[in-house]
Amino acid sequence: MRTTIPPPELSIVATIYNSAEIVDQLLFRIKAAVDSLQLDYEIILVDDGSRDNSSFIMEKQSLADLRVKSLILSRNFGQQIAMSAGIMYAQGKYVLIMDGDLQNPPEAIPTLYHKIQEDHDIVYAISNQRNNGIDKLTSWIFWKFLRSVMGINIIRSQLMMRIMTSKVAQLYSNYPERIRTVAAITHDIGMRHAVINIHNEKRAAGKSNYNTIKRLNLAIDVLIDLSNNPLNILFYSGILVLLATVIAGVDYLYLYFTHSVQPGFTTLVLLIMFFGSINLISLGILARYISNIYTEVKCRPLFLVRKKINLSDDAI
Repeated sequence: MRTTIPPPELSIVATIYNSAEIVDQLLFRIKAAVDSLQLDYEIILVDDGSRDNSSFIMEKQSLADLRVKSLILSRNFGQQIAMSAGIMYAQGKYVLIMDGDLQNPPEAIPTLYHKIQEDHDIVYAISNQRNNGIDKLTSWIFWKFLRSVMGINIIRSQLMMRIMTSKVAQLYSNYPERIRTVAAITHDIGMRHAVINIHNEKRAAGKSNYNTIKRLNLAIDVLIDLSNNPLNILFYSGILVLLATVIAGVDYLYLYFTHSVQPGFTTLVLLIMFFGSINLISLGILARYISNIYTEVKCRPLFLVRKKINLSDDAI
């Protein structure tokens, strides 16, 4: 007779990318934090195509402790997809996800776990601390733009770190899109949620894998994933620009018949630059939507696994 192994109480999922210097410390701090809860748990590390020895260290840790499970992807798919892969393999009653660079402090795990016991489906960790002043400013602008301009009532200043029930994790995994962000999908799921404020830390070693361009691309993906308002703004902006053009045309026509009007070289240049910018921005937004549609209709696998350790083939 086949023995059924009960699922763990808690699954901790962390993504790893070029973090060989951090993996051992990450696991040590996670275990220290979770051991205080005295429950069954698993730690799923997802290597997102690292170019250093991260996967080797993960394998070594997994062979030494069956609770540490390694999922090594075939290439770099990006953090959002790597995290999605870890969630799909998680078996716990509760699933906690976090960055693997120790910016999300493992010591906050017990706080998140206790909070979700208060009849919540998902608990978000938020923080105003960032790596530097530029990251803090751009983060504030992004969340302010989403809420105030786009009208999206999303949890502001949220981190990757959050804990969810297995039901929410299953609902998350059922989302089929390839262009996916954790923030957008968990927001769309909804459910009963709570928010706790934690002290986000600086990366323990090395440089952050998210540069300004990657952060901007992620912000655009979140925006497009959550709302069609950018397209509406383009439409209404076109109406306003057309209205302003008509008013200016009538005004110049009046001046032509009533006053001596000199040719306006500066005005002409500014108008060309203005309308050229509007056209480029509009085309860029439309192209991003079309690009995302093209990616979805290809229906390629969300991720490919090169190697699994302590994970069964029927985990998903």
